[in-house]
Amino acid sequence: MGTEIERSVAVANLEMQASELEMLIAMYPGDKELHLSNPALLQDIQEFLDGSVLRIPSVEFTINLQMDNGSIVETMIKLPSDYPLTSLPEVYIRSESLKRPDQSRLNKDLQTALKDDSLPQEPCVLFIVDWLQSNATQYLTSTSKDSTTSETDSNSVINSGMFSRLWIYSHHIYSKIKRKNMLDLSKEYCLSGFVLPGKPGIICIEGDSKNTGDWWAIVRNWQWKRLSLKIQQDEKTGDIDGQRKFDGFQEIGEVKGNTREYHMDMGAFQVYLNNHGFGDLFGELFSI
Repeated sequence: MGTEIERSVAVANLEMQASELEMLIAMYPGDKELHLSNPALLQDIQEFLDGSVLRIPSVEFTINLQMDNGSIVETMIKLPSDYPLTSLPEVYIRSESLKRPDQSRLNKDLQTALKDDSLPQEPCVLFIVDWLQSNATQYLTSTSKDSTTSETDSNSVINSGMFSRLWIYSHHIYSKIKRKNMLDLSKEYCLSGFVLPGKPGIICIEGDSKNTGDWWAIVRNWQWKRLSLKIQQDEKTGDIDGQRKFDGFQEIGEVKGNTREYHMDMGAFQVYLNNHGFGDLFGELFSI
């Protein structure tokens, strides 16, 4: 009985997701406007609805919205399997015309609007599009010169005199959108470290304290089942790069097949930590 109820809920959610996708495809017919992470997504959804496959398809796509001032706003969206009946979409906005603080503020304000103003248990991607078309220009720089300056500023190395390394535990990390956004943000904030996807998921981020704090302020406001800062290591220094233990920010491990069945190789992760001088943190990360 429980399994039948779970499937009926999943079907109800996916039927609404499929209808919303079909509407978006009609609104944005060009691949440069709407890009599906899986070109066969609608077919995969239909196969699940028909009962020919049991795995719930992952619904991820990007909408490139052109604003009145000519700027392109890249809107990356993932629809969780329980959307829209019990959850909101995962969404992240970025643009070459957004300065770093404004991009952070825009994403935070959009999340607030989604929680406060969208209709409960109703599809809300069009709400996101309407909100951006009405509000995004106030966050955007108006000229290409400003955009170039923003890019230069966002990639400059800040030295606040304090180095920080954050160790973050997540119930799970599957979303390709989250993983891609973490990689992009780490470059933007000149940070190094790693993300280990799967269940559970681990993130380590290191660099200038101000940058790690700004990065964490953005990432923790995304939708997570459970996300917690387990360990914070701080060091006063005039040489931020000299304190780093990781080269760049990368994804380690591998998500295989059906991501919902993936579990990380604990032994391999222990070796990875040992190789970087953090083997003693393994028990603390997993509260062993």
